[in-house]
Parts: sequence; structure tokens; C-alpha cells
Amino acid sequence: MFVDELKALQAELTAHPIYDAVETMDDLHRFMQIHVFAVWDFMSLAKRLQNFLTCVQVPWIPPEDEASARLINDIVLNEESDVDRDGSPASHLTLYLKGMREVGAPTRMFDTFLCCLKQGEGIDESFEAACVPRYAREFVHSNLTLAQRGSREEVAGNFLFGREDSIPKMFRRLLATRGIPAEEAPGMVYYLERHIELDSEQHGPAAINILKRMIGDDHDRYTKALESARQAIRARIRLWDGILSDIRSAVEPG
Repeated sequence: MFVDELKALQAELTAHPIYDAVETMDDLHRFMQIHVFAVWDFMSLAKRLQNFLTCVQVPWIPPEDEASARLINDIVLNEESDVDRDGSPASHLTLYLKGMREVGAPTRMFDTFLCCLKQGEGIDESFEAACVPRYAREFVHSNLTLAQRGSREEVAGNFLFGREDSIPKMFRRLLATRGIPAEEAPGMVYYLERHIELDSEQHGPAAINILKRMIGDDHDRYTKALESARQAIRARIRLWDGILSDIRSAVEPG
């Protein structure tokens, strides 16, 4: 589904120079302190799909598509309450933050942002308080806006091709670089390998099935999902552009 239409964009994403630019632990730190926002906002898309496909209200009403309900519930189960290396429950955001702290990557920006949200501040106010770069704000805004206002096929298109389908490809490239040595970052490597395992073997195929069941033979839904997928990949490329610029600026003389 969408293979031919998205082939060029996906190739651009997987060939992005950010993967070769992450060569040192300082590079990794810069990457992680921005990428953590993408790890966080992913759950808003997942939760929106769960709202579409299941019943989270009282009284409970059986979902119309029980197969899709099971698929999204399985995804949310692992993303929101997976296990860490010791077998203890942990969300993937928690795993990522643990990995950041393990390798000395600063978490203050994201911690400040999340603290503001918990205290009832809005997204923009929280961004300002945490001094989040504009390109990262734009990425998060695009995903949250879609999660709040998009149709179910638009959210599913973003979820699959902006996240679930692309993440294994991106993380395989990152694992192949010298910027993430296993002996220096076991927690981060565990996070990446866990994502590759889940997304390639379970979540990716599940997200494809959800999208197929949503669209069926409806051309309009197909078109909306395809355009949302394109926008999601482009947004990810722009996020990588921003991080790459930060990494290159940090190593330029003067």
C-alpha cells in the first residue's frame, strides 16, 4: 500500500545525512535531546487511533472493528507499558530518557517542557519555558494538530509512514554508525533494538492492517491517507535537517 507513491520520499528519508553525522557522543547528545520530543508526541497519535478504534468511555460500547481494536491496543500496550532491560514496566519514553541519562545526554529541555505541561501550561508556553528550537516545535505542532483534528485515515497514514514504517529503517542506520557504541550506551541500544523488533515484526504489520481496514475500497480515504503519509515523511526530514544543522554548527571552527 502506497509503495510506489512514497518510494522517493522514503528513500530520501533513509538516505538522510543525519545518520552519518552522528559520529561522537556529543553528536548523539544533540540528536537525542531533540529526538525525545518525537518519541513523546508519537503517543498522541497512538492514543488518537485508540480513541477512533476502541471505546474509552463509560458505558462501554463494543468497537465496530474488533480486529483493529486489538491491533491498536497491542501497540499501545507495548509503547506505553513495555519492559526495560531488567523486566520492569516502562514506557518507551521512559526507556529513551533512561538511555539519555546513561550516556550523559542532557534531559533538562524535555524535563522542563513536560513539567510545564503537567502543571497545566499550554504547548507553546511549555516550548518557550524549555527553549525548544523552532524546527522541533514545528514538528510537534504538526503531529499534535493532526492528532486533534485529523480524520482516522489521516492519523493512520501519519502513524504508519511517519513513525511505525520509518522507525526501523532509521534506527538500523543509527545502530550502524560509530555514534552509538553498545558498550557505552547499553540502554539506548536496548531501546533501538526493542523498537526494531516491535516495529518490524509486530507494530509495522499491525499499522498496515489497520490502515487497510480503514480505507477499504474508498478512493477519497486512500487519497487523504496518502497525503498525510507524505506530510509525515516530509516533517521527519525537516526535523532531521534541523538536528543536522545543529550538529554541523557545533563542529564548525570559530
